[in-house]
Amino acid sequence: MDPSPEERDAELDLLLRRAGLTIPPERYPAILLGYREIQAMMPLLRSPRTAASEPAGTYVLDTVTRERAA
Repeated sequence: MDPSPEERDAELDLLLRRAGLTIPPERYPAILLGYREIQAMMPLLRSPRTAASEPAGTYVLDTVTRERAA
């Protein structure tokens, strides 16, 4: 069962305490928003992907080895 939003928020507080970090109150909402967004992306990062999912990491041999006209 996935944790509730309140449980995830409490998890961030726990992680910050364990790390010995104190976030200024005016910056906490942005940190919390970033934490929530990262948590939402985690299932995507942990899922299997093919090379097509990472187009920047793929290339066509012909385009890499062709000679350029002078």
